[in-house]
Amino acid sequence: MHQVYVSIGSNIDPKRNIAIVKSQLNSLFDCTFSSLYETIAEGFEGNNFINCVVGFETDLEPIKLRENLKKIEKNMGRTLSQKGMSNRVIDLDLILYGNLVTEDKNFDIPSKDLEHFAFILEPLVEIARDLKHPISKRSFSSILKCLKS
Repeated sequence: MHQVYVSIGSNIDPKRNIAIVKSQLNSLFDCTFSSLYETIAEGFEGNNFINCVVGFETDLEPIKLRENLKKIEKNMGRTLSQKGMSNRVIDLDLILYGNLVTEDKNFDIPSKDLEHFAFILEPLVEIARDLKHPISKRSFSSILKCLKS
């Protein structure tokens, strides 16, 4: 089993959509969710986002887990137009998969976003305060502290 963390975000009916995703993920895994964090849209004009992070253990390989997350997004109404800096029904991003370090054309683990966005780091630190970045070996709480200063 591998401990994984997934960031969750929405700015289209976000509280409803995040509640739906939480229910779906809880039916598949034994989940630990952070609190909900409201943040402004970054990189485009849009409604505020609600973000959180979920942690759970899985024996699914990263590619299969990512496929399952993308399937949930699609079933909830996420379309190809909801990419990059845009409004989203739901966004599920695999940000950590144990101590795995990998990068390919589809995704990188650990997510590079972990070092750049407080809306991912704050909820991660809430549920995994002492967890260390698999590459830098720095705690995510210290990375967050540097990002905010």
